[in-house]
Amino acid sequence: MLTALAVALLALAGFLLLDPPGSGGPPRPVSGPETGSRAAPSRLGGGDRAGTPLPDPALMLDLLAAMFRAGTSLPAAVRTLARAAEGDGRIRLEKVAAALQLGTEWGSAWALAGDDEGLARIREALTFGAATGAPSAEILHAQAEQLRRRRKQEAERRAAALGTRLVLPLGLCALPSFVALGIVPVLISLLPRL
Repeated sequence: MLTALAVALLALAGFLLLDPPGSGGPPRPVSGPETGSRAAPSRLGGGDRAGTPLPDPALMLDLLAAMFRAGTSLPAAVRTLARAAEGDGRIRLEKVAAALQLGTEWGSAWALAGDDEGLARIREALTFGAATGAPSAEILHAQAEQLRRRRKQEAERRAAALGTRLVLPLGLCALPSFVALGIVPVLISLLPRL
């Protein structure tokens, strides 16, 4: 009876330590371009409402490289890429493609895209080829691989940090249960019977 009560109290204490009252329930997942967690994708990883982040920038760089290998011009490739995006990213890329087709200067055309991390990576990847006229398919593939490698390293770093953060909660749950289920019954059995 005493052991069952102690176990119940320790379980309640462990639960309150992990999810204190007023915390609003379990934590919500963080979304963003580096984590890769997004809503249910309908096309290449994008959503269907305005303000939706672009699909994976590494995938978009690979698509651009494939289009350049097929002989597509830069403005046409950006316009095709805009069709693969959705929401706000699509509108921004269409503005850039239209400006490039009209002969607008490179920096001015990309200024129409605004501040977007995914578009900034695409712009940086395309800048060398646009400035020099060099074939940039291999450069785009290399940069896509570099983005994937960086994302993988970040995920591994976050997983390692999670392991160290879980030590204390797991210890707080495991130690009381070990004491309650392993040591307390032995001590009770050693006490002289009353």
